[in-house]
Amino acid sequence: MRRQAWALLLILLLAGCSLAPKYARTPGEVPQEYRFQSLQGQPQPGLNSLADLAWWEIFDDRELQNLIRIALEQNYDVQLAAARVAESRARVGSSRSLWLPQAGGAYIFQRQRVSQVSFPPLPRGAPHTGDINQLSLDLFWEVDLFGRWRSLTDAARAEFFSSQWAQQAVFASVVAEMAQAYFELRTLDRQLEIARATLKSFEKSRRLVVMRFERGVVSRQDVAQVNALVHTAGVRIADLKRQISQQENRICLLLGINPQPISRGKPLPALAVRATVPAGLPSDLLERRPDIRQAEEVLVAANYRIGAARADFFPRISLTGLFGRQSMDLSDLFTGPAKIWTIGPAVTLPIFTGGRHYFALQETWALRDQALVLYQFTVRQAFREVSDGLIAHAQLGDVRREQEALVKSNQDYSDLANLRYKGGLESFLAVLDADRQLFAAELDLANVQRDQLLTVVQLYKALGGGWDRRTQ
Repeated sequence: MRRQAWALLLILLLAGCSLAPKYARTPGEVPQEYRFQSLQGQPQPGLNSLADLAWWEIFDDRELQNLIRIALEQNYDVQLAAARVAESRARVGSSRSLWLPQAGGAYIFQRQRVSQVSFPPLPRGAPHTGDINQLSLDLFWEVDLFGRWRSLTDAARAEFFSSQWAQQAVFASVVAEMAQAYFELRTLDRQLEIARATLKSFEKSRRLVVMRFERGVVSRQDVAQVNALVHTAGVRIADLKRQISQQENRICLLLGINPQPISRGKPLPALAVRATVPAGLPSDLLERRPDIRQAEEVLVAANYRIGAARADFFPRISLTGLFGRQSMDLSDLFTGPAKIWTIGPAVTLPIFTGGRHYFALQETWALRDQALVLYQFTVRQAFREVSDGLIAHAQLGDVRREQEALVKSNQDYSDLANLRYKGGLESFLAVLDADRQLFAAELDLANVQRDQLLTVVQLYKALGGGWDRRTQ
């Protein structure tokens, strides 16, 4: 009894020990600061990173904020991510249940016939048919001697954490996609406004040209040229209406609703662009970016599965038992002589498996190496996205100022060309060229204003912001 007690104690001490390699975070080289970070100027006091701000502090348009709130509740990607989290949570519970003893009950009724010429032969006159009734409670418990179940459960738990970070990544993507779609919609609205104003200007010029043609001052060529201007603006208006409707449909899909008009807030020129966007420390990105944390949890899970594969090389000890009653007649089932029971350990040891366990272990190492590569790639990709966002934000401010100056120059050029044309000092070709350049410059300015806003959106997401679902 003393030896058995010591053996049981040793089994319990060994139960649950893990053979998984010790995990250490290995993101690769982490720079001291982001490339182009110095171009952003002095950070805002009390704000280490743009990602520290909630999304409603980044986007100051009430209509956009309302659209984001609806999308975070109704978007199909959000709902799918929530379902995947629930699936992973259930998988953890299922894996953990295998640690515990398993019990089950059964009632068996059988009517059987035995051979009359079997060995030993039945006594003469003995019945060769009969009933068997059995009521039993079965017990089974596999002792987690080398941590196989623990490693599998830890892997499932890491995958559950990975699904949670994937859900946060979906939140960030939905916030960014909604902001991007809304800014693109407001850009199309602004361009439609420019096109309509330009069309009115072109129609006014056409009336003047037609009047001058009727008086014999200009040729039919001038009339044809001004008609081309009017139709150019008309074509652009029709195309912008098409793009606006399709952009509204895109936003509706993000909202999880059927296509319908989308309410607007501030016009494009009134939407604020932050002058400075503090980036923070690159090392903080490892904790903040949900896609990096998701990739790391996948790596952790792969690391634990190595421990489970290693445990397959060692013996498995199972404790089994059966308690119940068995009788030929149902009336005798609950009498004393009908009792049956068995209890005892079972030890299984893999001796020859054709290399199955060896190759299974090699597979887990290969999967772990793949997860490590993907994790380090995700980190590098994150640094690249932040750096791209910083340089874009720094340079687009200069691009906008130059584009605004270009619009002003083209406006002056157009005014002067029209004055000289009315005075008979310039051909209508110069007016046509000036108006065409002004129209294109104004449309390009709207695109630059949009790009500035989108740069803030992309940088905010790249820094790990936007997945906070709380509201104001």
